[in-house]
Amino acid sequence: MRKILFLVLVLVLAFQAHAFAGTQKIGVAAMGKLIKDSEAGQAAQKQMEKKFVSAKKNLESKQKELEGLKQSLQKQSLVLSLEAKQDKELEFKRKVRDYQDLAQATQRKMQAEEQKVGTPVLENIKAAVNTYAKKNSFTAIFDKGSSGFLYVDDAVDVTNEILLEMNRAYRAGKK
Repeated sequence: MRKILFLVLVLVLAFQAHAFAGTQKIGVAAMGKLIKDSEAGQAAQKQMEKKFVSAKKNLESKQKELEGLKQSLQKQSLVLSLEAKQDKELEFKRKVRDYQDLAQATQRKMQAEEQKVGTPVLENIKAAVNTYAKKNSFTAIFDKGSSGFLYVDDAVDVTNEILLEMNRAYRAGKK
């Protein structure tokens, strides 16, 4: 039993010695800024906007139509008979459901397209981070937003350098 404990202790100490042998260089990067400010991210955003501009206009026109129907129903509610009022309310409710269905379908399409368009951007970010980390001998680079850090010194924030690396790689890939 003592031999096993001694062996485990030796192994733990051996691995710890290796982990602390060299200097550790750690950095953070803001993933949101890399996505939003990179050329690849901006191109993906423009592609998304171009693809769904007509769908957004369609939703806006349907919403205005619903508002008009609602106001019309409110104005006419005092003058209409009970049966006519109920018919108008049912029609309004049906149109609201149709609008909600259309909005949900559009939202699902946008999310699917965002994932499709966003995946190459995330791959570009990963490649740029790997290239930058290897070039500059970083042990680890964490996402500033989701890493759980409450405070990070600006000296370890490498977002702008990675952004430059990303844009350089994006331009090279476009040619």
